[in-house]
Parts: sequence; structure tokens; C-alpha cells
Amino acid sequence: MQQATTGTAIDVALFRLRRMWARPLRPRKVGDPARPIQMSNVMVVGAVSRLERECSEVTVGGVAEHMDVDPSTASRLVNDAIAAGFVERAASNVDARRVRLVPSEAGRRVLDAVTRHRRGYLDSLMADWSQDDRETFARLITRLAEASVASPADLARLDEVIAEALEG
Repeated sequence: MQQATTGTAIDVALFRLRRMWARPLRPRKVGDPARPIQMSNVMVVGAVSRLERECSEVTVGGVAEHMDVDPSTASRLVNDAIAAGFVERAASNVDARRVRLVPSEAGRRVLDAVTRHRRGYLDSLMADWSQDDRETFARLITRLAEASVASPADLARLDEVIAEALEG
């Protein structure tokens, strides 16, 4: 496969995989049954859960950094997860003027269920893969993910490319 063809195939595959995780989940039976659980809610619960294992108090700023989004975006996402009942504000143990974020019991259950479902689905997709293929794929996709963190996309350049495309 030529380099351009390889890059195209990877780009298309990653885009298709992204869509798999970005779809809203089925409507909840608790609370407002018409409101679907958004994947962003689950991502916030995941971020809060991971951060509470790493630091003494989880803040919106910590969630923003962990999710690699602007603080205003993190604030909106956190508020939505709170409104959905998956994250709660609790009194700070360090400073009475501050609050910390904690996953609610429902948030922990949903995160666990979504994680189990996602991993089961991945296992089913690779059911006919050899153990060597699974290990190779895990190693390579981890390497790609680590490279993307170490060298993030140049979004300013992307804005320029889009502007140039719009100019004709």
C-alpha cells in the first residue's frame, strides 16, 4: 500500500471509529426519559473518576486539562453531567470557598456499564483475531495515541486551511 493510500485508510478508519463512541446513548429510565445520556456525560464521569485517583480534589480546570478542552467547554460539560445526575459538587477538604467534583453513584454505575459494554463490543469485533494480532494492534494504537498527545494537531493551522478553502 502506498503512503498516501495508507494515510487515507487510517484517516477513514479512525473517523469511523470516532463515530462509534460519539453517538448518544439510549434514553435513561430515571429522571427525564426523553433525554438521552450523552457520551460527553460519560467522558466527564470518566475524567472525574480518573482524576480523583490522581489528585486530592477534582476541579473544572482539572477536567478541562484532562479532556484537552477549553475551561469554558469543560464548565459546560461538567454542568451538563451534574444536571444529568452523574457528577456532584462536594465541599472542598482544602478550602471552604471551593468545591470539588465527585462522580455520583449513578455516574459510577453508568461509567462501569459503558466501559464493560465497550470492551465487550471490542472483544466481539476482534473475536477471530489471533492473540498476536490483538497485541500488535494494542501496541500500535497505543503508540499512535501517545504520539497524538506528545504532538497535538496544530488547530491554528487547521483554521488557516479552512479559511483558505473558503476563499476558493
